[in-house]
Amino acid sequence: MYYDKDADLRLLSGKAIGIVGFGSQGHAHALNLRDSGCSVVVAEAKGSDNWKAAKKAGFKVGTAEAVSKEADVMTLLVPDSLHPAVYREMEKGLTKGKMLIFAHGFNIHYNQVVPPLDIDVTMVAPKCPGHMLRQTYTEGSGPPALVAVHQDATGKAKKMALAYAKGIGCTRAGVMETTFLEETETDLFGEQAVLCGGATELVVQGFQTLVEAGYQPEVAY
Repeated sequence: MYYDKDADLRLLSGKAIGIVGFGSQGHAHALNLRDSGCSVVVAEAKGSDNWKAAKKAGFKVGTAEAVSKEADVMTLLVPDSLHPAVYREMEKGLTKGKMLIFAHGFNIHYNQVVPPLDIDVTMVAPKCPGHMLRQTYTEGSGPPALVAVHQDATGKAKKMALAYAKGIGCTRAGVMETTFLEETETDLFGEQAVLCGGATELVVQGFQTLVEAGYQPEVAY
């Protein structure tokens, strides 16, 4: 576990951080990082509602292609299904020594995105929705998060990822080290087997058990 004392926010000093997507997670990352003193630019689909929202929030906004050329660190926070297409827009700007950050390991683990070997690839995954990430930060706390390193081209990937985690407020609660494989497969299992499958089936079986025992279906329901 890593906490504030284990992370050095100064590592992000002088670096431009590109937040790709100004949705649930993206807006929180961007606002928290800016409030932590970091330089942030937002990438969004031109003219979209999120583009307008980022502009209204006072951010410099550009396309993913343009921001990737400007930023030293890029955080991909669009929905997972859009990662491959958006990554192709960013790819030329991801030159040697830059860092690409994910908040979920799916597209790296399943090779839907394959970054060049000369950049750092890390994950900083807050364990809450974006609005909660923002709210807890403004209250002086933050949610726990997971951190992982997929590629360490510079030798500083882990320290940089921890600095980023501090910038969004997660080291206040604690950051646990994991791998892209472990985060992806446990996340999918929790969602698809336990939450969407197991929890639903438990409700069905509970209802049937009560009805078979003679209780009124309306009450059992």
